[in-house]
Amino acid sequence: MLKCNFQFHYNQFNIHAQFEMTDQVLAIVGASGSGKSTVLKNIVGVLTPEYGEISFRNRILFHHQQGINIPTYQRRIALIFQNPLLFPHLNVLQNLKYAEKLVEKSQRKFELNHVVELLELDHLLKRKVNQLSGGEAQRVSIGRALLSSPDLLLLDEPLTGLDTRLKNQILPFFKTIKIQTNLPMIYVTHHLDEVSFLEAHTLTISRGYLKDI
Repeated sequence: MLKCNFQFHYNQFNIHAQFEMTDQVLAIVGASGSGKSTVLKNIVGVLTPEYGEISFRNRILFHHQQGINIPTYQRRIALIFQNPLLFPHLNVLQNLKYAEKLVEKSQRKFELNHVVELLELDHLLKRKVNQLSGGEAQRVSIGRALLSSPDLLLLDEPLTGLDTRLKNQILPFFKTIKIQTNLPMIYVTHHLDEVSFLEAHTLTISRGYLKDI
């Protein structure tokens, strides 16, 4: 499904990632600053490895020797960051519809109304981004990522900033995604109970190396 064998280097920071994702949900755990987010950013194309290769479903996304580096917008990979990245000049509904309109109706994996209901966004639809709390903005970010109908969903601490009630609501939604859509997901978290709930195969990153535990 996803194959990674690359090294990323920046100043004194080095990441060596060599793994093959065969399960639908892969969890990456590790201490703060260990490079979990960096691995995701290399996969989605926000960062570029120093050398190596990354492929998904037999499609090469990056290959240093062959000079291949597919642009982020062509990879069909959605990344949800710890800090939501939304369009500040658009309201919530416009942010959601922006993602939806980029996907042809026949290829849409999620309906707008369904996402709005499950993430409790109905009363927020007319609000501007700067009127949202951190948890509300994260819910909009999750909704927008899903409405882009990605082939691979990367989640970097996606429940950060949410209260317990919303965490308990949204986490089952990720499991519903797993069951109903077969959407592959890489889930980065510090919380092993989330990993256990999603029944995810787990990798740990330590001392700059991503390896099986």
